[in-house]
Amino acid sequence: PHRDLRLRAPLVVGGAGEDAVAPGLRGANYACFVVSPAAGIAYKPLMSRFNAPAAVLPLYTRGPVVLSLPRRIVVVLAQVALAALYGVAPILLPPKLLFVLILPVVVCLLLALWLMPDRGVFPRRAVERSFGVYFVLLVVWPSYIAVVLPGLPWLTPTRVALFVTTLFFLYSVSTSALLRTHLATLARSSPLLWTGFLLFQASMLYTIPFSHAIGETVKAVVDRELQFTEVFFVALLVFARRGTATRTIATLLILAVVCAVDGFVELRLGYPPWANHIPSFMKIDDAMLANILGSQARSADGLYRVRGPATNSLIFAEFLALCMPFVIHWLLTGRTLLLRVSMAALGVLLLASILSTQSRLGLVGTIVALATYVPAWAYRQWRANATSIIGPTILIGAPLVALALIGAVFSSHSLSQRVLGGGAQAASTEARAEQRRMAVPKIIANPIGHGLDQSGYVLGYFNQAGVVSVDSHYLTTLLDLGIVGAVGYYGIFLVGSVLGARVFLATTDRESELAGPLGSMCIVFVVIKAVLSEENNHSLTLLLLGMLVALWARERRLFDPDDLFPLASASGREGPGARSSAG
Repeated sequence: PHRDLRLRAPLVVGGAGEDAVAPGLRGANYACFVVSPAAGIAYKPLMSRFNAPAAVLPLYTRGPVVLSLPRRIVVVLAQVALAALYGVAPILLPPKLLFVLILPVVVCLLLALWLMPDRGVFPRRAVERSFGVYFVLLVVWPSYIAVVLPGLPWLTPTRVALFVTTLFFLYSVSTSALLRTHLATLARSSPLLWTGFLLFQASMLYTIPFSHAIGETVKAVVDRELQFTEVFFVALLVFARRGTATRTIATLLILAVVCAVDGFVELRLGYPPWANHIPSFMKIDDAMLANILGSQARSADGLYRVRGPATNSLIFAEFLALCMPFVIHWLLTGRTLLLRVSMAALGVLLLASILSTQSRLGLVGTIVALATYVPAWAYRQWRANATSIIGPTILIGAPLVALALIGAVFSSHSLSQRVLGGGAQAASTEARAEQRRMAVPKIIANPIGHGLDQSGYVLGYFNQAGVVSVDSHYLTTLLDLGIVGAVGYYGIFLVGSVLGARVFLATTDRESELAGPLGSMCIVFVVIKAVLSEENNHSLTLLLLGMLVALWARERRLFDPDDLFPLASASGREGPGARSSAG
């Protein structure tokens, strides 16, 4: 629709045009004459620089802009008033509300992107490369090594990479109808998952008025939109190309090895290896940093708990557990002996790293990964080769193995302590039970939700250190986003697990087989969230969910992964008329 729009101040490329820029400067010239004739005369030569004709973007026409002298004076006075307001606002506003000053700039940027006409091409490779950098930093960079500015989130290299990806991605979406169509097709490929995603998005917005700290909630919504929503949609673009999913999972496992080895070094030292080498300008609050880098040992046993690049051991154990389905997948389906031996060694390494975290949720996640993926693989083997005894043997023996495992857990004191917990974990178990008792009446009183990042304030539970704490993400989501938001958020992962199983059992494509471990990963994630409220790994999980949806849409033949966007130029821009290379 904006192709026929006649702009009062047309968009300019390469230089400033008189119609777009000169009116404001001319107004400033007249204002200078009012204050000082000498200043006005000195200002006149500057105007000659803006008299050259401007280049206008295609599909736009130059519209006449004739402002009277009073209107030009009003424009200049408004600019001066706005500048004065921005100069005074940092003094008047509390630090938590300084982000408000950025909102007009963001709105203007989004408006400019929306006004840009379709060019038929977009910088695909720039999006993919910046997204790849973000993916690596998301896994290995500690979130507490950051530059802290008042009123802004911690500025880490991970956030910078995400910001760059955001700019490229928004520009691509605003200028490419092909990309918009592609994203819409993939996002709606599963109506049930898309419905859950929309419920989650809506709940983040309509709960804002119910927040006790609207400023904090708005910041949290913007943060989630960037780290969750945008990452999901960029994944729909990146992983639609053949080969990118396989390379990404391989990279993820390599990064898991790096983190696990780093964890063993940390266990030997008794602190993270980089703890004494953080630059002064990247140190957050000293008290908070001391708490993060402390041993975090339980008072009952005093054992050191490895946390890797995460802020605590639970988050690190969750990350390792999320990697387990992919290790199991390539262990069972690897085509070479070297790959299977490597995956077996990697599985042992990750399991040992999980044990070093002293976290039950890592072991539970590993068990869930085995219990969900191995039977699906066995059934697939049975369907592919009815004469093979491997598939039916595993399927029939799975209940017996499960009973034997349960018996071993209850009969072995060591296994029972690690999986179910004991005296050392009694305090955390009682805390979660008490939080559930406190949360139920509050959820019933307000099933709509209290806004993002308000669950701790609403629940009002304090741990032994006197800090507000919510230990279950179920409770966090129910208190923040209400029942609808919780159903939408966890629904997309449950639906994703079903989609993964369907693709895994039906596909003949080697890369699409990754839908199996991706579906298993979704179940592992949902189970772990019962005892872990932190969201540090959620961006990674949404990235993998986007990969799963892309594989699902590929299996339904909604696009051609070998010729995703027709006509891509050698510079990596996608658009009609260019041939794209395979991933």
